[in-house]
Amino acid sequence: MSTAVGAITTRPRPLLVDWAGFICLSLFALALPLGAGHIGVLVLPPMLYELAVAATFLMRGRSRRHLPGITPRIAAYGATFVIPVFMRAASAWAPSLVAAGSRHALLSAGATLWLFGTVIGFWPIWHLRRSFSIEPEARELVTSGPYQLARHPIYAAHILVYTGAWLLRPTLVFGIVLLVWLLLLRVRVGFEEKVLTAAFPEYERYRERVGRFGPRLLRSRVTRAS
Repeated sequence: MSTAVGAITTRPRPLLVDWAGFICLSLFALALPLGAGHIGVLVLPPMLYELAVAATFLMRGRSRRHLPGITPRIAAYGATFVIPVFMRAASAWAPSLVAAGSRHALLSAGATLWLFGTVIGFWPIWHLRRSFSIEPEARELVTSGPYQLARHPIYAAHILVYTGAWLLRPTLVFGIVLLVWLLLLRVRVGFEEKVLTAAFPEYERYRERVGRFGPRLLRSRVTRAS
């Protein structure tokens, strides 16, 4: 969960499911660059992110609240894996779907977004390391560090990285996949904020102060649509 949940005072021993998540996610991350060919560099950020996330499975505390049902999990895992899997599969089986662009302005903008998102993306992951989860869960509420600037700074970094990657490889299919990912991300964020609001009544006040993916320019009361 890439949202305003954070450090826990005591760290319990990892459960079997934590070890399973660590192993599966690590193997997935390490497999991403294998055979990626000409887009190998572009899949490095997802690989490093997933390795960092895998490590959090062994560091996190126990969940206080979670959402039942399959839909929150489809949104969570879909938003986690759809773009890395697409990039890896396309590079191996249909390279034209991730063909390099030729416009210098787009390439420059894409490289800038990709690099900036990659660099800043590890700060919120590290800050959230003891409370991270892929599925919508609530552990401990914090609003410090990068979470003073955005409620979901990890996702904000991913938006920069994936948008930059698309500008570098601006194909129609990649653009459609990016839009699908953004839709899944929007749904995922809604589920995460639902469970956090239920677990922490003070989360509503936090939402009023801090924007979803960046600083709130106008500090007005948050509507249900925000």
